[in-house]
Amino acid sequence: MKNDIIYADPPWRQTKGGLRKCRPNQERKLDYETLSLKDIQEIIGDFNGKILFLWSIDKFLFEAQQIAENIGYKLHARFIWDKMNGMAPAFTVRYSHEYLLWMYKTPMLKIAENMRGKLTTVFQERSKKHSQKPEIAYEIIETLYPNTTKIELFARNLRDGWNSWGDEI
Repeated sequence: MKNDIIYADPPWRQTKGGLRKCRPNQERKLDYETLSLKDIQEIIGDFNGKILFLWSIDKFLFEAQQIAENIGYKLHARFIWDKMNGMAPAFTVRYSHEYLLWMYKTPMLKIAENMRGKLTTVFQERSKKHSQKPEIAYEIIETLYPNTTKIELFARNLRDGWNSWGDEI
């Protein structure tokens, strides 16, 4: 199935941050299986869309961009999601953002004419639970590219008007 837009939140290989006394049963292992960078690249590459919106945390920002470039995409913009909260590993700084890379294959698929210059690269929405992405990200994509086919990779939920692929749906 061919899709114009790929939206992906890969299960980056990592563990949970510090364990807290208030969550005595928490483990370091994530609640889902993670993948190697090579596996993430192969899966995204298999879908071959014109536009790729790729989520990354700070730790994997450069690897995420490299993965996309390795499969033929170019960087257009980096959106920053201000989660309005966050975690302070090693009690240093609070990581309260994630990146949504907007990548494209040439020629770049044009956005809806009425959306030109309307969005900024920073958006706010309070995070709800671990790894759940903000509703506004879907809305941004849907308004930029209203008449395109879209697929969410590593999806956890179904969404009207989108195709979904993932082991949690």
